[in-house]
Amino acid sequence: MITKIIIAWVIIHIGVSVLVSQLPASMVLSFSKLYQLKKWERNGRVYERLKIRKWKHVLPEARKWVNQGKGKTAVQLRNEKDFQALDLQTSRSELSHWAQILPSPLFFFFLPVWAGWVMILYAILFNMPFIIVQRYNRSRLERFRKIYQKKQR
Repeated sequence: MITKIIIAWVIIHIGVSVLVSQLPASMVLSFSKLYQLKKWERNGRVYERLKIRKWKHVLPEARKWVNQGKGKTAVQLRNEKDFQALDLQTSRSELSHWAQILPSPLFFFFLPVWAGWVMILYAILFNMPFIIVQRYNRSRLERFRKIYQKKQR
């Protein structure tokens, strides 16, 4: 049974990643409210306290598996188009990880109730670090964008 659960999660994670990677930019950006930094995030400073810069590099990049976007270090922000591309990439990644949590209640149909709750907990705990990193990246991107715009004036 555990093998089937693992296979199901692998299919969910990869399937959602591939699906989101193929969505048109307009659809990804239509969830703009989801990506906006909230007041409690204090322009990303809350993520600085989590020391994300020290551990974010250990997270795997599914982008490599679905052949989408640029790598963590490949993006060089030289113009507004570069900022928009990275903004889209962080939004796409965040959307993918939120969407990977959504199927978790389906496990209640196949597993005991306690195990269904374990699956929901797994989905949240697995995806949250990735979501947090994207929100951290977006806060830094906005800071860099403001600096870039000041230099352009």
